[in-house]
Amino acid sequence: MSHISILILLTIALVSFSYSEEGKKLYVKYNCNACHAPFERKTGPSFKEIAQRYGTSKKAMEKVAKLIINPNPSNWPGFAYMPPYNIPFEEAIKLAEYVLIHSQKEKVEKGHQNSIPSSEFF
Repeated sequence: MSHISILILLTIALVSFSYSEEGKKLYVKYNCNACHAPFERKTGPSFKEIAQRYGTSKKAMEKVAKLIINPNPSNWPGFAYMPPYNIPFEEAIKLAEYVLIHSQKEKVEKGHQNSIPSSEFF
């Protein structure tokens, strides 16, 4: 493999890791963990359920980002109402990517569900 190919792969990996970490920080910053968890239902659906419903494509991330900013309660009947979040779309995209992709990888990588910090520690 050429040095350029290796450099490109490393760059992609670093960007992906960066978005993962930024999304995780936003998850805590906006207190999403009060109602959501990666693998269990709380007041809101789990991230696993959200990923199963919407998928992991770029289009899915954009849809979930828009729903973070302006939720539609009829999408998840039986759950508590999620208030709108007046956050920049760029942050909503990072948060959506974390919800749909990176939070699901953490269980596989770490081997347990409690890999997300609770807001009570911050």
